[in-house]
Amino acid sequence: MSYDPEIYLESTIREIKAYVEANINTRIYKVVMEFPGSIVDSERMPLSKTLIHFELDADDPSILGMGDNVFETNYNSLDSSLGLQRAEQHMLNFDVGIWSSDRSGGTTSRSRAKQILQTLFGVDGIEKLRTFSDGGDGGIEIRSFTGGRFVLDVSDNDSRLYRMVDCQLNVRVFSRTPIAQAEPGVAIEEILQAPDLTILG
Repeated sequence: MSYDPEIYLESTIREIKAYVEANINTRIYKVVMEFPGSIVDSERMPLSKTLIHFELDADDPSILGMGDNVFETNYNSLDSSLGLQRAEQHMLNFDVGIWSSDRSGGTTSRSRAKQILQTLFGVDGIEKLRTFSDGGDGGIEIRSFTGGRFVLDVSDNDSRLYRMVDCQLNVRVFSRTPIAQAEPGVAIEEILQAPDLTILG
């Protein structure tokens, strides 16, 4: 798997999940790519694994460059046409949270999860995530990983939830339109010059 600019959102979410899971003990931690309120409600409490969640809460796209915004031309020899692909920059912001219970390790498990996330998305993680997600077509760039404060919640059955809230991961990716959705243009294959033409001077 790797980042795919033609399905930028799907592959960004997939790659962040895979990146974290590749660097944690999945017998202790569980990664979910949504706010896990319904998961916590439906699972038997207390939690057997500490949850780490990422929920997309902002996607700010912007057009690149000036002019027609064409960044890739694809020649089709069958009909002598060019399939044009355009690009956008996306600033994606994820809300990041940790959910732990006494059974899953309590405050210690929560603290360790925060430390792991800081390593994965802090200054040392910038190149690691880019390399992990780049399959030759671009990768995910960490812009910032900030915040994180600890709170205590009590569930309906009096189980304690040790949470981390107010933490944000901001990344940048570049997308491109699929060829099938691009506007075709006629390709110039050959320029013919009049054989008897003489240029004086």
